[in-house]
Amino acid sequence: LAQPITFLVNPDYDPFSYLDEGHLDGFLVDLIESLESETGIDVEMRPVKFDEALERLQGEGRYCIPSLVFTTQRKALYQWVGPVVITNTYLYTREELSSEFKSLEDVRNANSVGVVGEYYSHKLLEEQGFDNLIIFEDEESLLDALFVGETDLAPFNSAVLQELLKREQASFNPVSTVAIDLDMTYLGFSKDVPSEIVSAFQKALDGLKNSGSFSELYGQWFPGQPVPGIYTFLTEEYPPVTFKGENGEPTGFVTEMVKEILRRNDMFGEILIVPWSIGYELASNLPNVFLFSMDQTEQRRDNFEWIGPVGKNTAYLYARKDTVAPATDLESAKTVAAIGTTTNWWTEQLLKEMGFENLVSSLNPLDTVVQLFEGETDLAVFTDLTVGELVKNAGYRMEELEALIELQTNYFYIAASKGTNFGMILSFQKTLDEMKRDGSFEETIREFVPNMLVTSLLWNSSHLDVKGLRTSMNTLSVGEIATMELQENGSTGYIWDVKITNPNVVSLIYEGSIFERKFLDDSQLVGAPYSVQWVFEAVQPGETVVIFSLRRPWESVHPIQTFAINIIVE
Repeated sequence: LAQPITFLVNPDYDPFSYLDEGHLDGFLVDLIESLESETGIDVEMRPVKFDEALERLQGEGRYCIPSLVFTTQRKALYQWVGPVVITNTYLYTREELSSEFKSLEDVRNANSVGVVGEYYSHKLLEEQGFDNLIIFEDEESLLDALFVGETDLAPFNSAVLQELLKREQASFNPVSTVAIDLDMTYLGFSKDVPSEIVSAFQKALDGLKNSGSFSELYGQWFPGQPVPGIYTFLTEEYPPVTFKGENGEPTGFVTEMVKEILRRNDMFGEILIVPWSIGYELASNLPNVFLFSMDQTEQRRDNFEWIGPVGKNTAYLYARKDTVAPATDLESAKTVAAIGTTTNWWTEQLLKEMGFENLVSSLNPLDTVVQLFEGETDLAVFTDLTVGELVKNAGYRMEELEALIELQTNYFYIAASKGTNFGMILSFQKTLDEMKRDGSFEETIREFVPNMLVTSLLWNSSHLDVKGLRTSMNTLSVGEIATMELQENGSTGYIWDVKITNPNVVSLIYEGSIFERKFLDDSQLVGAPYSVQWVFEAVQPGETVVIFSLRRPWESVHPIQTFAINIIVE
């Protein structure tokens, strides 16, 4: 464990990392130095080109690339600590061409798209089937080619592009068109690095985030940019549920619910709008990601944790009114030439499960609308809650469509990725249930959808798989989650202490206060009793005792009440 870790730092990735008069500098260099101080682990930093560094990371040795973008293809190859940077990658073009590229379908028809060889953006566009790619050696030459017209578009990380333009003293400002990725950048460790060291770096990074030191450092290098937290909150352009408002800030009735849940839990989190397929992939593979809203289906049920429900919708196959109905039932719909879908939406997954093989999938739901109205598809699948806004935003009229075939009705939720702190998920669900009781849930929905039926939502709550601990003997299985709640009253000054005699058997994964608000009217709050909740996880077989002691902080020797809970883990 005492052996140093070699960080392979990209010298050409300003402002993240770069060479300044022969010395490494940049945000990641400053962060590595802070983490070295926090962990006490020796670190050696070397300037190494990205392609060479990636080759070393896959071989033998204790290496780390501090600027590794997470992908599902890379997930099993390395060990991950982060996120340390979150930025969007856009396809940029010259101002005179900006009106021509509103979607990925438009980009496919471009004369050429420039990419840097082996960069993730190159791989991503290749996977999407683009055959108009021109490969460049580095981002400087790619930017020059875009400027002189050798290529119509080029992908850039938004933060990197701004530094390139400064450094190159460019006389033009490229225009962003289509977002193709959310770059979740991590410290990527090689497999030879002991897991204890990786865990120590993650713990140190989380500590810097909790203390505010990380936010301060991030703001020095990326002023005004969203700061990566311990948790990542992702949503999509899906009005009126979630969308970008007139001021550019995320809004919609579920977005506003998430903001209120965070506020009531004394948390702050940047909410990022991304294409659904990107958010879905990240939430499927990374811990501590909240994605909303997501319909709960049989295919998805076991892959996420669910907070809700926050809404309800019905999926239909739609057709243009000016054509003869191409289908009258599911079997005839399977015989039409093409049905438009949106990638990884539950509606697309449903049609695939039903055996449909005539689907045309688009990353952007507006492309799905355009394809239907322009006759490129015979049918398209949407939900009744959002189809009106999508059609309007694509420049068409809802009166020109008709719902032909009803498919399925689902509740939708705030989804949390597997591996997310389960105590946090429980706290979010309790807060949402509180909002349903005090009227703020319905009020938020009415602001965006005045006539929505909400009764079934008010009486429905996620049943999370949690056991309540009894004040006696308890038996748990490895991996099970159990909770205990005890009431406190802030006016007395008494608090509960918790001690686990054998933390190798059971670990405390969450502790939080739940206020029981009591209103005399719409504004006046009376009383301040609250419950304290502890969430435990059964880690390995054995026996342990959890001891609860009620005391005043200044009376540590003599608690006024003590009791113990016995736990056997099988």
